[in-house]
Amino acid sequence: MWISKLALDLRSPTARRDLASPYEMHRTLCRAVSQPLKQGQERLLWRLEPTRSTEPPVVLVQTLTQPDWSVLEEGYARVYPPKPFLPLFREGQVLRFRLRANPSKRARDKGKRVALASREEKLAWLARKLADGGFRLMAGDGAYLAHIRQDTFLETRKSGHLIQVQAVLFEGALQVVDPEKALKTLQTGIGPGKGLGLGLLSLCP
Repeated sequence: MWISKLALDLRSPTARRDLASPYEMHRTLCRAVSQPLKQGQERLLWRLEPTRSTEPPVVLVQTLTQPDWSVLEEGYARVYPPKPFLPLFREGQVLRFRLRANPSKRARDKGKRVALASREEKLAWLARKLADGGFRLMAGDGAYLAHIRQDTFLETRKSGHLIQVQAVLFEGALQVVDPEKALKTLQTGIGPGKGLGLGLLSLCP
């Protein structure tokens, strides 16, 4: 896998357009791995990082193959050299994590995906998804060791229709339960809305 960091230049009209539309951002980023995507060998995940208002917007991108950022138009962003990334998980390993995701469920009556309302529901959703993916959300004194840093709605248009998707930024601690499954989860992401910049799980000691 490869991790790339892009600091967007707000003087660029294209960068401003992409910041206003997650779908456009996804399309722009996919250009860097267009051939592997066509061949079915790629899963691009990305996240708009939390930054101070005085700092340029930063996009973190994870790809399975080495991206070619020369495809970006001049002045779009400052691109930091992509770094190869291949974690070696071990059972019982404890790591810190960051995940921007769409905690949601299917409505029984309409079958549509609806946002979860309470903090407890969102953390329970996170714990289930991590468990399905080979991890365990750490807990202490009867509470999960995770926090909600941001909770907002993304707005974008698709086929002329306005779409609103809940985006929650989780941070906390987790434990590796199944190393093989954990690596697969890291590669494929967590939850729906990956084309909107959701699902990228970032880990550190």
